[in-house]
Amino acid sequence: MLLEAASALGVDTVVMAEDRADAAARVGSRVLLGSPLIEHDLRELAAAVDVVTFDHELVDLELLGELEAEGAVVRPSAAALEMAADKATMRVRLSEAGIAVPAFAVVGDARTPDPLDAVAAFAHRHGWPVVLKAVRGGYDGRGVWPVPDLAAAAEVCAAAASRGLHLLVEELVPIELELAVLVARRPGGQSVVWPTVETTQVDGVCREVAVPGRLPPAVGAEAGRVAGRVAEVVGSVGVLAVELFFTGTDLVVNEVATRPHNTGHWTIEGAVTSQFENHLRAVLDLPLGDPSPSAPHVASVNVFGGASGQDPAGALAGALSVPGAHVHLYGKAPRPGRKLGHVTVRGDDPADVRRRAWAAALALGTPVPGGVELPPGLAAPVVGAPRRWP
Repeated sequence: MLLEAASALGVDTVVMAEDRADAAARVGSRVLLGSPLIEHDLRELAAAVDVVTFDHELVDLELLGELEAEGAVVRPSAAALEMAADKATMRVRLSEAGIAVPAFAVVGDARTPDPLDAVAAFAHRHGWPVVLKAVRGGYDGRGVWPVPDLAAAAEVCAAAASRGLHLLVEELVPIELELAVLVARRPGGQSVVWPTVETTQVDGVCREVAVPGRLPPAVGAEAGRVAGRVAEVVGSVGVLAVELFFTGTDLVVNEVATRPHNTGHWTIEGAVTSQFENHLRAVLDLPLGDPSPSAPHVASVNVFGGASGQDPAGALAGALSVPGAHVHLYGKAPRPGRKLGHVTVRGDDPADVRRRAWAAALALGTPVPGGVELPPGLAAPVVGAPRRWP
């Protein structure tokens, strides 16, 4: 999707992928096979382009810092990427800046040699259940474990120790709504903010996005202000996604991602300027585009692989028969639980756009997880997501 935006702007791109079957590699005009964790590969990429940017945070931050020191243009910077890659760094920096985050403590490092004792002490102060998170390496719900008691915490701590993972323990925040805000920011600090959206998360994975959703306007405006402040603290360049909890009275920052984000895929059809185009504009230090929505209401539903292993491309005709459905399939090999695409619908009525978006997603074979209530008139089998342990 970033390459599509680059093509429209006449921007040449080089994709580094570990496999030619990767989605971006299949459409990239120039592809370097390699890994961002291998010095030779990353140096080859940096030498081939004017600006290096990213679609995930699982990179070698130390190596990126060396490249920056040698003159490579890396946007966002290694320091900004660390805020997304390292949950402990992010929590400390944001809390020091006065931005509300869940109560937390780092466990299992040199300061807390017995992680289970640290979890027990934290739970004594804040109550059970608590949430354990991998400090690094978590993604799409992986590396996040709500635990109801000390026995469950011991299981997670032991598994994490066997893999050399450091953990963060957090309070379990009561959630009324889950929100996300995207900010695009240029090197000089100019920024634009898209409208706050409501997200539906199941097992830590985004299933659907509603714009503006059920948000009171004042809450959406305050979330946008918080996200803009987070972008300043992070020092982000490009798109920054900020995920927040709304407790009914307060906004609490849960995660940040220094890249285009799944909660912003709706912007391709649903905003004047998409997150992908503005990410490119930002990292190239070009004027940013208008983030205003292009319709009063937008709904976006993610397409996941079902138990049958069906390729959604084989059901494309059914999805495209839904009026106003914009279908994006990523070209990934289908497997159960894998995110394979998304559908976006825009219009004047929130219930209608959500119904049409889900109708198209169901036609593509996406399963409906427990906890998601389908719009009236639609039905699909309910499936459970696999349990994720370290």
